[in-house]
Amino acid sequence: MILAAMQPYFFPYLGYFQLAAGADHFVFLDDVAFIRRGFIHRNTILLGGQPFRFTLPVAKASQNRAISEHRFAGDAFARFLQQLRHAYRRAPHFDEAYALVESVCRPGEGVARLCADSVQAVFAHLGRGLRASFASERPSRVGGQARILELCGELHADVYHNPPGGRALYDAAAFGAHGVRLRFVHGRFPAYPQTAREDFMPGLSMIDLLMHNPPHEVARMLDLAHVEDAA
Repeated sequence: MILAAMQPYFFPYLGYFQLAAGADHFVFLDDVAFIRRGFIHRNTILLGGQPFRFTLPVAKASQNRAISEHRFAGDAFARFLQQLRHAYRRAPHFDEAYALVESVCRPGEGVARLCADSVQAVFAHLGRGLRASFASERPSRVGGQARILELCGELHADVYHNPPGGRALYDAAAFGAHGVRLRFVHGRFPAYPQTAREDFMPGLSMIDLLMHNPPHEVARMLDLAHVEDAA
C-alpha cells in the first residue's frame, strides 16, 4: 500500500495533487505547526496576466499551535472571491471553476478541514477518488521521520511517496528497516493557454488549471509525475 502525506493547503499547485493521486492513502498532516508564511492559507493565481499572491486571513495565527487548532477569520473569503472574479471572469471554464472554489469557502471554518476539503473537492470535480485521513486522528508524541514511519506502520503501508525536497529529511535505510520503500515523486507541469499571458507560468494554484482546462484534461495531468526510488 502506497502512503503519502502533506500539510493541508488551500487549492495547492498541481504537484501536490500528483503526489496525492499516486497514493493509495493520503494523510493530511494537520497536527504539525502552522507556518504563517507558508502555503497553508496562501497561494498564487494570475491577476491581469501577472502572478498574484493571495493570503486568506486566519484568526490568531501562531506558529506555536498546530494547523488543526486554527480557524479562518469570519471575513476570510469575501475579498479573495472578488479578486478571483476579476482575475478569471474571461477564462474559458470560469463558471464551473468559480462555483467549485466558492463552495469550499466557508468563513469561520477550521483551517485544516477546509483546506483538505479544497483538495477533496478537486478530486471529486475531476471524477477521481481520494482516500484520505487526518494525522490528528492518530495522536503521536514523535515528529519528522519517526512520525512518518509511525503512520506507515499504523496504516500498513509498504511504500511511502514524498516530494523530492524530502531527500534531506528522510533516510531510505531507516525506511527499509521498517519494511517501507521510500520513493520521491517529481511533478510534471504541462503548458496550457492562460488568460492574458503569451508565455506559460507553471506552479500556480490548482485554481488556475481549473479556470483554463476542462476536468478531463486536468485529470490527465494528475498522472504525469515521475516516481523515483530513493538511492
